[in-house]
Amino acid sequence: MTTRAQELQARLPRQALRADDSWWPKPAPNPFRHVVGARTLPPGEWLRPRPFDAPLIAWRQALLDEQGPAAFDALPGTEPAGEVLLELLGARNRPGRHPLDTAGRLVAEDLCLVDISGGEPRLVGASLAMPNRWLLADKLGQPMIGIHVPVPGYAEQLSAAVDKFLTSLREHRIMTRANWAITDDDRLFQPAADSRARRAGTVTTADEAAEHLYVRVEYQTLRLLPGCGTVLFTIRTAHEPLAALADRARVAAGLASTIEVMPPADLDYKGVLPYRDAVLALLRRFRDG
Repeated sequence: MTTRAQELQARLPRQALRADDSWWPKPAPNPFRHVVGARTLPPGEWLRPRPFDAPLIAWRQALLDEQGPAAFDALPGTEPAGEVLLELLGARNRPGRHPLDTAGRLVAEDLCLVDISGGEPRLVGASLAMPNRWLLADKLGQPMIGIHVPVPGYAEQLSAAVDKFLTSLREHRIMTRANWAITDDDRLFQPAADSRARRAGTVTTADEAAEHLYVRVEYQTLRLLPGCGTVLFTIRTAHEPLAALADRARVAAGLASTIEVMPPADLDYKGVLPYRDAVLALLRRFRDG
């Protein structure tokens, strides 16, 4: 039986899920190392609507209704931070609804609340319609190092820097960064690892990669909410067929150069490892025209 969210996803315009070229992270350094890669975002660019947001927001609302606590949950005491967020959005809460839940139904982005008041940032709430292989129930209440356990090298290379970055944010400064992954799953709501490498062994050529693989780009922003010791972490997810990079030679070249230097553990985490050769062949084709 097809759900309302599935029906709405099938009707989404392709442009609603297309990544802006500016969203893509810079190519990875060689030798490879993890970097936070954050930069300052002008306030006017924060949660900036795009032309095809309306059908995407309608899909989000249906998905949140259907998935319940798998897509929205928040710890007690997070209501004031949610109210601050609604004020920034110029909106009012609906009676009986957590203000973060209301906010998550008004925008195209996933919204996560990170409490920094105790010195160790931890996830305390999220409206999460497009998770990339992570379960909200497993992460809620966890510190950053606990949330990022599956990320190769996070504890050694990034944990201290990320915690310092989050606790050093100031209200007047909004930051942005990006992330990406490869998947062979066309679902937008991917909360578990069962969506990883379902076609392993069957996608071996560039043409097969173009037919069966997708690229997900997360455009993320981080903003300290005024007066509540909470950082708002937003995630705008683009989800496109890998073939959609055919008209973006610079993006394809940058992604190829990152994959070329990335160690196997990171390639596996990104969903690339089973398809590495096929993905590189396709990206090089796009790069070279």
